[in-house]
Amino acid sequence: MTTIYFVRHAHSHYTPDEYNRPLSEQGWIKAQKLVNVFEGIDIQAIYASCYQRAVETVQPIAASKKLAITQEKALNERILAKSSVPDFASAIAKVWAEPTFFFDGGESNIMAQQRVVPVLEELLMRHQNEKIIIGIHGNILTLLLQHFNPKYDIDFWQSLKMPDIVVAKFKNKQLLSTTRLIK
Repeated sequence: MTTIYFVRHAHSHYTPDEYNRPLSEQGWIKAQKLVNVFEGIDIQAIYASCYQRAVETVQPIAASKKLAITQEKALNERILAKSSVPDFASAIAKVWAEPTFFFDGGESNIMAQQRVVPVLEELLMRHQNEKIIIGIHGNILTLLLQHFNPKYDIDFWQSLKMPDIVVAKFKNKQLLSTTRLIK
């Protein structure tokens, strides 16, 4: 069995620069506290989205475990649109209601899943019977889990905290169970 600790990034203040948006002061404090969560858990590898806020969230854990963070572009957050949308809540509701719909320059739910699922499957094969951490974003995490079980939907995404930890247990490429470590 492979255990993946999906760590949704901590709080960051919005800027249009998705790649270089850092954690807020509150986000840094919570990221530091994640070290305690992983104390006593033997982690073999740490991966993260290329976005700064995802990397910064798992940096304290990586430092405490003396592990490098491997950045994977396919783990980046789903692209909603080429430019900002006038009403984010309505836009996100539309893509969740219509899985093949996408805004100009953005990704549909299906497109985002097709990007992220192969990378997860590759990591599952590479890390069989190991425990790894993946620093990730809420929407792409939910879409990834939805690939395995349709119960992961917009409501699940909206319930995620910053940071949050979803522990997923896999046998080969089959999702067996998930639990949340942050209440």
